[in-house]
Amino acid sequence: MNRILIIPNIDRDPELLYTRQVLACLQGRVQLTVSRDFSAALPELSDYQAPEALYEGVSSVVALGGDGTLLRAAREAAQYKLPVLGVNLGHLGFLAEVEREEICESLELFLAGRYTIEKRMMIHGSLQKATGESLAFEALNDIVLARSCGTRLIDLNVCIDGEFVDDFKADGMIVATPTGSTAYSMSAGGPIVDPALSSFLITPICPHKLYAKNLVVPDVRTITMTVSKTNPLPAMVTADGQGETEFFPGDTLTIQKSDNTARLIRLKGSRFYTVLHQKLLGKER
Repeated sequence: MNRILIIPNIDRDPELLYTRQVLACLQGRVQLTVSRDFSAALPELSDYQAPEALYEGVSSVVALGGDGTLLRAAREAAQYKLPVLGVNLGHLGFLAEVEREEICESLELFLAGRYTIEKRMMIHGSLQKATGESLAFEALNDIVLARSCGTRLIDLNVCIDGEFVDDFKADGMIVATPTGSTAYSMSAGGPIVDPALSSFLITPICPHKLYAKNLVVPDVRTITMTVSKTNPLPAMVTADGQGETEFFPGDTLTIQKSDNTARLIRLKGSRFYTVLHQKLLGKER
């Protein structure tokens, strides 16, 4: 029998009403497990996973929350090649497949095997610090190098495959996947890219240049970024908006395509442009 991991979001579902609705639709038909952190809140389950082994031994994941919850679940599940079904309890829910009013109906399709798995490219960031320390990041949406605080712009350099592209005085730089093209990159003026493509989007944030343009480059490229020694304050690196890490002159951020691939469960087929219209374009009219 399939073993499905349920990922609740206590901020979006404080009484766990929607989580219990998911459990009621699935219990007795598949094995269900949640993090041990929810053992007191969900005593009706008998199977609890240790947080450090959350994705082990399961066949798929149902994540309830907003895009942030789904991003985190898809990013973590990708290491185990597990597909994720997103239930939207947020405001936009651009990545989620299921709205709260269609939970049971959608889960019936899921249990019947009437779904496809949509693969999304991810990116890998490697931060080599001047001190010798190295850090790694995985992201489904984007990796961002940006100023940390204050009003001072940062001076940063961008190279692709070792070839100098340009220097930028800006608030920062976004390197996004096609999935992330509808997130921060779009807000910063970047293009919307079909997620079926496999490419990097390089988008400067508020550049102090008349001619600064976005770049779309193949996923086989390697992107490196550094900042000038004249920057008075450290910059910050984030992956999917999480885990701020200080970035100093002398540090190097290298970004490549990840070996991992996110897997999103789709019950309604490929609907990127429909969702784009309904959740982004249509809301602006």
